[in-house]
Amino acid sequence: MRTNRPLRGVALRIAAYYAMLFALSVLVLFGAVFWASIEEVTDQLRLATKAEVEGLLVLHQAQGIEALRQEVLARATSGRNEEAVYALRDADGRIVAGNAALSHAVPGWNFVRVAVPPAAGSDQHGDDRFMLLGSNVGDNLLVVGRSLQPIDETQEALLRGFSWGGGLTMLLALLGGVVMSRTALRRIEAISAATEEIMQGNLARRLPVAGSGDDIDQLSMVINRMLERIQALMDNLRQVSNDIAHDLRMPLGRLRQRLEAARAQSGDAQASQAAIDRAMTDVDAILETFTALLRIAQVETGARRARFARFDLSELARSMVETFEAVAESQGQHLSGMVSPDVALCGDRELVAQALANLVENAIRYTPPGGRIEVGLAAGGAGPLLTVDDSGPGIPAQEREKVFRRFYRIENSRTTPGNGLGLALVKAVADLHQAQIELSDNRPGLRVAIRFVNRNRP
Repeated sequence: MRTNRPLRGVALRIAAYYAMLFALSVLVLFGAVFWASIEEVTDQLRLATKAEVEGLLVLHQAQGIEALRQEVLARATSGRNEEAVYALRDADGRIVAGNAALSHAVPGWNFVRVAVPPAAGSDQHGDDRFMLLGSNVGDNLLVVGRSLQPIDETQEALLRGFSWGGGLTMLLALLGGVVMSRTALRRIEAISAATEEIMQGNLARRLPVAGSGDDIDQLSMVINRMLERIQALMDNLRQVSNDIAHDLRMPLGRLRQRLEAARAQSGDAQASQAAIDRAMTDVDAILETFTALLRIAQVETGARRARFARFDLSELARSMVETFEAVAESQGQHLSGMVSPDVALCGDRELVAQALANLVENAIRYTPPGGRIEVGLAAGGAGPLLTVDDSGPGIPAQEREKVFRRFYRIENSRTTPGNGLGLALVKAVADLHQAQIELSDNRPGLRVAIRFVNRNRP
């Protein structure tokens, strides 16, 4: 695929960024461990040096300066020269006991490089950095020092370990980054392949979902829902196109026949006028069909949401009952209303009125003389419930979902006037208002229920 090459670049960048981030984390961790380790070793040396100085001071207080000199001399010649230095300096600055020339030492802590004589049995002179602690003993100065070599060895061990560990860590980080990027790359390539297939016309194809619930899965599921909606709209468009061609072919053919009849009867003014009147009636029916289609398309675009406002749904239902009451009586039917007061709805009043009018007209059209029709409105906790009940033949359960399609008409209604768009408009208005519409058996007849959702603002 053409997308492979740039995707590989992205995968490499992801691996590099992952390795850099991992390396930075390891570097920070090493710095913390290095500092803590050196501080720990230094503190141990300080404590050991301080403890030894304190012990010698206690000896001086108990036995005097000569005992201290003897002890310093013993420790200086005990063979620990490579690790420790000792010196006892008199008031004139001379070293009276010890193993290092510490004539410049001062009280307190000092860090100096000291030349140490060879230990017993060794011919190598020591030359190392030492940590010194000087303490006044009367006119004398006692100096005890510890080699900083343990610190150097610790540093060397840490650096050596970091060199090996850091290299291995970088290698693992690169490998981890490559594995992660390749996993992401495979998913992206699968999505790209699915997208290419969709672009080639396979609207039934869906983006793959790994099931991990991560961001890519969430995005894929959103796009899949969008594709389902697009596929439904395309299927609806094909159905509408077929239905228009099928349902308008007959009235257009009938219109042509009547126009031909009017032309053939041009000598008979009365017959010609009657044929033209019938033709105009057919034209009006065709125009009405196209007007209904345009109205449904306008509603389905959602553009009418900008006109949503709060209105009195109870007043609208009552006025609809009053408007059609006389029509129902002329058909020998009884139309009544069971409308709860002060029920408000945030929506498009004109569209809701058109939908309710379509439902009442359908009920009047299919309810036989002597039948009853009732418009109901109740305020529910979830939202207003608008119902239209009749005592007509009803709609079979297997047909109830189909009647919302454009131009769809069940067999027993094909002989009655209509274009099969009334319930399609009602469904479009319900969807625009995010309402649920349900058809059920009224025993006898049909019950249409629309459950609106409460809205606090447009």
